[in-house]
Amino acid sequence: MKENRRAGSCGCGRPAPHPAPRPEPRPPERPDCGCASAPAPCGEYLMQRVLASGRVYRRRACYPVSLNALPEQAQPPFTILEAVSRCPPCWEDSSCRDRHGMTLLVTVLLTLRIRDGNGCVYTVSTEIQEELRLRCLCSAYECWRGQPMIQASARLAGRPCPCDGLCCDVPLEVCIEGYLISPCTVGRPEASCRPRPLPWYPEPIYDPYIDPWR
Repeated sequence: MKENRRAGSCGCGRPAPHPAPRPEPRPPERPDCGCASAPAPCGEYLMQRVLASGRVYRRRACYPVSLNALPEQAQPPFTILEAVSRCPPCWEDSSCRDRHGMTLLVTVLLTLRIRDGNGCVYTVSTEIQEELRLRCLCSAYECWRGQPMIQASARLAGRPCPCDGLCCDVPLEVCIEGYLISPCTVGRPEASCRPRPLPWYPEPIYDPYIDPWR
């Protein structure tokens, strides 16, 4: 009996099975060290640090205001229609010392709109002063290297205020906030080089009826 063998077939005449493909090596899922993908440290940078802070709020306080800047043709009685602060405030060290911080004498510049007895409206610039105490949020010996930053706002409290002479008391709502700012240098922490933990092998079988913490 002749054996009819073909290429790629066995003795029974059936085609031989194709060999299974060889598995390709899988690339590593994650590097051994996290420093390869982490960005390089950018060095040191500056940020603002608040050394002291303070706030003054007067909901309705009367401040003496001088109207000597009015022109000669203005005739009394006068009526103050509006009072606003549109310029940044000025400040200087006050004679009243505070051992827990510092005291500043803040000058707020005001712009007044005044109507005289003839119905004419004039604009006058004047100023008011208020003491601001900055309480230290850190050690008192660090306040010498700080720089004050003051913000102030004021407006007329209530209705238009009548004024008979060139000097009168005007009810104002005043808010003054101050901070003592100091720049400090902060370094960025370096990336960690510890290898990441490997997965468990073999993988544990989860059984809901077995408490793994017993």
